[in-house]
Amino acid sequence: MTKEEIDFQIIANFMAGKGEAKRKLSLLKNFLQSKQLSFRTTVIETPTAISKIPQDGRTKIKKGVICIGGDGTVSETIGYLLNNQIRSPLAIIPTGTANIIVNTLGLNLKEDKFDFLLADKTRKVDVGLVEYQDTKNYFLLGLGLGFEENFLRLTKERLKARLGIFSYIFAAISELLSLRKIPLVIENSQIQVKTNVCLLTVLNLQPILLKLFPLYKNRMIKGDDGLLSLYYVEYRNYFQALLGTLIFHLFGQKNFGLVKEIFSSEFFLSSPSLVRTQVDGELRGNLPIRVTLLPLALELMLI
Repeated sequence: MTKEEIDFQIIANFMAGKGEAKRKLSLLKNFLQSKQLSFRTTVIETPTAISKIPQDGRTKIKKGVICIGGDGTVSETIGYLLNNQIRSPLAIIPTGTANIIVNTLGLNLKEDKFDFLLADKTRKVDVGLVEYQDTKNYFLLGLGLGFEENFLRLTKERLKARLGIFSYIFAAISELLSLRKIPLVIENSQIQVKTNVCLLTVLNLQPILLKLFPLYKNRMIKGDDGLLSLYYVEYRNYFQALLGTLIFHLFGQKNFGLVKEIFSSEFFLSSPSLVRTQVDGELRGNLPIRVTLLPLALELMLI
């Protein structure tokens, strides 16, 4: 059977960006039509697990997959690519609230110009995989638990609709007042660490929330080095945990020994308590989890 060929597959999440995704899609379609490029569009208007959408297997995507949405849409689209073994590069047109992924990678469009789709400039990056008991998620940035999940939950449930990107900062300040102790086991093939933490994050890239506000300052974190970087702050008492959490976010690598770090391509995280996680800024499942790195698994279109 001869496969149908299209230049681009578009995935547009109309639930992201308060209508911005719909506007961007209209402009993008006009651009592609003006260049006589073929495309197929999948529009998301209700909560949908994009990563679980099957590819029909009858269509060859020649140039790339275009994602219009926020960070969660990007991560889910990466899942769509990898789960369906689509080897086309990914282009990101951000329409979310924070757009941390594109800020981190320097891919944020300054204007409504889509010429980069024709430039054939790409970069391969590592992708993280989180496996829960009954599901899996992919990430470019990383995952978090404890403080890293708690302030995100507060952001999404109460503040995001009213305060936009600044909701992340206000929620983080609020959660600093109620840091919690989490019993945790961190394992891989070389180590087993049993400890209590108030925050833990596994990073593939150094997340940047605002242009000059990285969420953790360490220039050694790369997205193409074949390693994941795990950081945690032990909870011995509230004031020590508070100091460690502040130092982690404000000073990063210069953490005065209060932030522990482990580098590996694989981790197992478990706890006797109920511990929830966030992955690339989206609230996800509970521990236990297995985290692994997929080296250079994604090709990104550059701006």
